[in-house]
Amino acid sequence: MTENHDETTRIVEALRELNPQPRKDRWGHLSLCILSATFSISVSYDKVVAPLVRRYATHAGLSSVLLTGDALKPPVSPRSDEQTLSQFLASIEDLDDEAFAEVLDSRHRTSTKSGILKSAAVRQIAQILVEKHGIETLADFAELSADPERTAAVEEDLEAVKGAGQDGIRTGYIWMTAGDDDRVKPDRHVLRWLSTCLGRRVTVAEARVLLKDAAKVLNVTPWSADHAIWEYQARPPK
Repeated sequence: MTENHDETTRIVEALRELNPQPRKDRWGHLSLCILSATFSISVSYDKVVAPLVRRYATHAGLSSVLLTGDALKPPVSPRSDEQTLSQFLASIEDLDDEAFAEVLDSRHRTSTKSGILKSAAVRQIAQILVEKHGIETLADFAELSADPERTAAVEEDLEAVKGAGQDGIRTGYIWMTAGDDDRVKPDRHVLRWLSTCLGRRVTVAEARVLLKDAAKVLNVTPWSADHAIWEYQARPPK
């Protein structure tokens, strides 16, 4: 038995205990996915990110903010009430990055040393997607994700925005949040769980491979595996 196979087996056994499940909800607008993914890096999701995303949705008067239940069954995009990224940019056009941060009630930065406001990063990401690649909706993203060559070009452009993180973790999380179930986000929770499971330090690149291999054995999506770990680590059972 190879070491890699042995490690996959250990992860599979540990993951089975966490009972990975399919998505039960998702943000209903690409702008909200970008906000969620950008602000989630090194920030509490429950205390900061989810309220922040809803704060912007209220500011913009969005409906279908969080899609659940039957709303997940039909195509979630395009919809008559879906905000395009151009509309998102128009909604903050009269706000500079500082004022946008006030609307979000968050002055978090992409880095404490040389980072920019995350509100600025969100705007830049949306501008790149719209102006350089014509991506407006969740449906546009789904079309993009089916084209590896085009996806690579978009990812290269997004990496230029400060705060991309190790091995493009922010961009991967945007894709994951926007509906790509083959993606994982090896953040500190996931890396800690894998490192504990295997008794060694696990890198972001390794985590992506390990989780995809384990998910395949369990016949679940990589997203489901990632989310089960994240839930266990971030919201441990009492």
